[in-house]
Amino acid sequence: MDLNLKNKKVLVTGGCQGIGLACVKAFLNEQSKVIMVDKDYKKGEKLCKEFRKKGNDVNFFSVDLSDEQSIFKMLNFIEREYNYVDICINNAGVTFRSDVLEIELEDFKRVLNINLIALFIISQNVAKNMVKFKVNGSITNIGSVNSILALPDNPAYVASKGGVLQLTKSMSIAMAKHNIRVNLVGPGSINTPLQRSGMSRSKKLKQMVLSRTPLNRLGEPEEVADAVLYISSEKASYITGECLYVDGGRLPLNFLV
Repeated sequence: MDLNLKNKKVLVTGGCQGIGLACVKAFLNEQSKVIMVDKDYKKGEKLCKEFRKKGNDVNFFSVDLSDEQSIFKMLNFIEREYNYVDICINNAGVTFRSDVLEIELEDFKRVLNINLIALFIISQNVAKNMVKFKVNGSITNIGSVNSILALPDNPAYVASKGGVLQLTKSMSIAMAKHNIRVNLVGPGSINTPLQRSGMSRSKKLKQMVLSRTPLNRLGEPEEVADAVLYISSEKASYITGECLYVDGGRLPLNFLV
């Protein structure tokens, strides 16, 4: 399927590993012009050089998404160098496991600042430039099955991902008159460094993760990236405000007999 993404200007946050990196590679394979954003300067610069050697049109910008000034520097760079982006992939996110009675306020705020506040700042400013340049744009937020499902030991993460879900719906309605689509892709248990580090805590935890996934395996970052490609492309031109869950059947599962 030709997704017609050639020369589209695409912003991907958290682009140095996992789902973000898979998205960067997927859009480059479609000959898009990609702006990688990540806090890891050394890795980002290295990846960017490797991609350029292969003839790809890619830029890297190091951003600390917990710092508003850092975010606005990145946005100013994009406006100066690109005027606007056609597609924005808000992928970057962090987690912090803690009992709700014990989590420190600063840790709770940090997760929300990166996962939700930074995503809002980026989306709002990207959308403003899409409107300014009359771009039929697309914003795809990476949520989670935990946008809906709760975790008892991760209150900040589930709160942030629930917020991303509702922000996606709100923005999709507000942006429809400008022909800007806003959607969410919600991964389940994906084979990323974050997932592997969590599962490595015990064999029992790994078994539990697989038992709640009907397809009985972890998803791959590339499988999420494929969903992101489609929903961000004009092939999904009549889809907005939707949540596409890439979870191996996790959400439909009630219980195992």
